[in-house]
Amino acid sequence: MIHNRCCHLSCPQCEIAGNIVLDSKSTRIEKAFCSNCGYNLPVHEGIPDFASHVPLMDSRLRPIQKLNQSPVFSVCYESAVWRTFLTRLGSGISMKDELERVLSLAGNGNIETVADLACGTGHYARAFSRKYPGALVYGLDISLSMLTRGRNLARRNNLTSILFLRGDIYRLPFEDHSIDRVNCCGALHLFSNVRPIWREISRILRPGGVFTGWTLYLKPGLEERLQRRMMEKGLASFFQPDQLGDDLKQAGLTHFHCERERLWLIFSASKIRTGVL
Repeated sequence: MIHNRCCHLSCPQCEIAGNIVLDSKSTRIEKAFCSNCGYNLPVHEGIPDFASHVPLMDSRLRPIQKLNQSPVFSVCYESAVWRTFLTRLGSGISMKDELERVLSLAGNGNIETVADLACGTGHYARAFSRKYPGALVYGLDISLSMLTRGRNLARRNNLTSILFLRGDIYRLPFEDHSIDRVNCCGALHLFSNVRPIWREISRILRPGGVFTGWTLYLKPGLEERLQRRMMEKGLASFFQPDQLGDDLKQAGLTHFHCERERLWLIFSASKIRTGVL
């Protein structure tokens, strides 16, 4: 058994960071516990669960979120019939070009930790692992099917520095100021209440750290009416660049940069450095 202590992770029970211990056999987690309070985290199919307060199959989820829970869908997710097609349709660019834009906005530097939120099957987590080979990359999602598929794909690509976790984007299981890069692509529009997410991202980012992502544009015209109705019903969120930049700034994320490709907003923002406004 491999015995690893993850200093960036916070215990869901005592909320103290630095005491989560992962016992693993090969690349599969067998046991996860807090050495401070003794809490044993649930482990499902080798994935530690930091969101046991959210049912594995939550009846309150929206249809697209329920679809994400499907093992069959997780296999098809990165295929040409789903994400590849939707990316080309929605943005006019390929998944490869979109990924390169995101990685470019993330920048370079001595990167030790990356958190890929709503990571799905790990498409971006694998890319960040390749870009920052010395970093520990956390892939966090609420869907166990997506996470197990992501772990298998990472293993197939010999990417051993990615740790997949089941977690809640509203209660991120990371210590304050512990993550160098946070990424969230293709999921933010699924949440009706995003401001708490901005605050959580700002909380876990180190000063000077970068948040990258892409989400859907609130397009003026006929599309806007439909989009606003969806927002009023709490079905989704759509974004105008100026408002998105202002909301991120209020959460402590500045130097906002945004590129629009059709309905895609590809963006980055940085955590305020100590003593810098």
